[in-house]
Amino acid sequence: MSVTEKQLKSFARLARLDFPDSELEAFKGEFEEMIAFCDSINSSVQGDAASIREVGSRRIEWEDLREDVVQQSLPEEKILSNVNGENGYFTVKRVVK
Repeated sequence: MSVTEKQLKSFARLARLDFPDSELEAFKGEFEEMIAFCDSINSSVQGDAASIREVGSRRIEWEDLREDVVQQSLPEEKILSNVNGENGYFTVKRVVK
């Protein structure tokens, strides 16, 4: 698969990477190698799932689970002693606009 310079700049912007134009051409070759490797993996297992190691499902019976035990928690003052907290909550920066 051939990657255009426009696509490569778009991928770099999405990944928050900044490449000078001199390095962009070298990265283009490396990126095409990564895509070719992924395509080889996809083509080797496509259609014939027998070559894939079966993981299976580990089913856990209800009786095998441990009992829930209520334990004493740390005091709120100790938990909030190393952070900026308000009204018993951790304050964090807003990340969603």
